[in-house]
Amino acid sequence: MHFYYLLLLVTSFLWAGNFVAGKFLVGYASPLALTEMRWLIAVVLLFFFVLWKEKSVTVPKKALLPLILMGFSGVVLFNVFLFLALRSTSADNVGLLSTLNPIAIAVAAYFIFREKMSVQQIFAMFVSLIGVLFVLTHGHLENIFSMKFNIGDLYMLLAVSIWGLYSMAGRVAMKLVSPYKATLWSGIFGTIFILPFTFSEMTTIQTDGVFWIATLYAAVGATVLAMVFWNIGVHYIGGTKSGMFLNFNPIFTAILAYFLLGEKITGAQAIGALLIMTGVVLFTVKVRKKEFKSINSDTAYDKKKHNVS
Repeated sequence: MHFYYLLLLVTSFLWAGNFVAGKFLVGYASPLALTEMRWLIAVVLLFFFVLWKEKSVTVPKKALLPLILMGFSGVVLFNVFLFLALRSTSADNVGLLSTLNPIAIAVAAYFIFREKMSVQQIFAMFVSLIGVLFVLTHGHLENIFSMKFNIGDLYMLLAVSIWGLYSMAGRVAMKLVSPYKATLWSGIFGTIFILPFTFSEMTTIQTDGVFWIATLYAAVGATVLAMVFWNIGVHYIGGTKSGMFLNFNPIFTAILAYFLLGEKITGAQAIGALLIMTGVVLFTVKVRKKEFKSINSDTAYDKKKHNVS
């Protein structure tokens, strides 16, 4: 069991590194072009991985619509807003706001699938919201009324919201295909959406060693390896417990940003981080027992139909 916890810690580290790599990349090209290059590389690698793992890359026709929605939301919109955020705000803030993903998923589930939220979960959302406001206003809550926010932080909140929609599309898709095929095909559809808008730009990008190191890291480390490790963790210890490891994202991001970007943690970020992570823990710990049966049934389905290991 400790091995799977270690895998999830590595996954969190890889995703944190993606925020730092993205900070290096935003000066080279547009968010659309950066997203396209990252996912083109990832799709090629995922294709051969899925072919080796499952002996087939085909999917049923009824899975196409949710896979298309996954590609448009999770590959196109999420990554575009992520790179837009990194143009205007720190990697620390991006990593910190990314911890809101579990709450965004639950809110999307409430509106799309009518899943109810408990009083504790609503209170937890309020606690996290206060933490977000600390980050957005840099500790000056009076700025709420003057609407003086960093546009990059707002872009990251949009990215987090989009992740909730992506997860709902993924929930539908992964009733029909394995998580690996879902990631592959969402990447394929996402790159198809973006290519007409980025083809000419991608042929004129001025690249150097830093660009290729950061791009390969984002494609191989933060996309392919992180996805594989994440799915192994979810498979063996469950989705809710795995989700708790997302709380390490801002910690790893802060460490990497300090050494690689020279970013420093402010008091407002520290207070905001504590409030956000407290809210996320309060939000997820209550539903763990409720989700246990669902996790077990999903795991049994995956083992039987997709031979996920």
